[in-house]
Amino acid sequence: MTRRNRFILTLSALAASSALVACGEEPPPVVTAPPPPPKPTAPPPPPVTPISELMAKHDIDQRVNLPEADAPATDVERIAVLKFYDSFARGNIESLKGMLSSVDQAELDRLVESGAFKASTDAVTRIDVRCGRQDSDRCSLAVFHVGDEFEPQLWTYSAGSTSAEFDSVPSPPNIMNQLSGDDHIAVWYDIVKKELAKADEPDVVLEIPQKDFTEVETASSGESGGETPGPTGPSAPGGAPGKRAPGAPIKPPKPPGFGQQ
Repeated sequence: MTRRNRFILTLSALAASSALVACGEEPPPVVTAPPPPPKPTAPPPPPVTPISELMAKHDIDQRVNLPEADAPATDVERIAVLKFYDSFARGNIESLKGMLSSVDQAELDRLVESGAFKASTDAVTRIDVRCGRQDSDRCSLAVFHVGDEFEPQLWTYSAGSTSAEFDSVPSPPNIMNQLSGDDHIAVWYDIVKKELAKADEPDVVLEIPQKDFTEVETASSGESGGETPGPTGPSAPGGAPGKRAPGAPIKPPKPPGFGQQ
């Protein structure tokens, strides 16, 4: 077959294909990959019971004030926080002790024994509470109205369906007057961190002046004909006070406030 004939056959085949398409035959469908399945969505959080209903259901003292906007996100936590401060309002020692950490239990025992716990709780007129999270901790901040005074305290806590535990956060001096802004819990944490950093700093940095007598000793040895002198100092026979041999260790100064050993 000549080259021209092959070309003519190719054109004829293309023409036939075009005629078939024109006569109504559609090209084969294009196969595409199916779309990926939709991503699973997280279930919505369980609904929470309003604070007012929980207070009525669990007979919480009306002096406990926990606004809805500042309450925890679950009923378990809400109930634990309400019962915790109800124990303060009513002066219920046994209930309160069962929700405190071991360290705070010991402190409560001391306050009960001294009578300070009863005197303080008897004078409580209101407990303002707000809850939040800080540094992965669940936190509860309360301001106790005791007579004309305001006593704040911050706790971290954990709560389950059957038990809860509250652990007090250190209270720096005059903390009430240092709380500002919308997030008092974050401010409290920041103040505590600064106080702890300050406590790690040394109270007094002692700078002890030092003097190198090497040049003096070298000059003296040169004047005496190059002989190496013996040790000098108060302990050497005939030694000059305040001098030492080159390279000899320097005795550390005695700490201030202590007599001679």
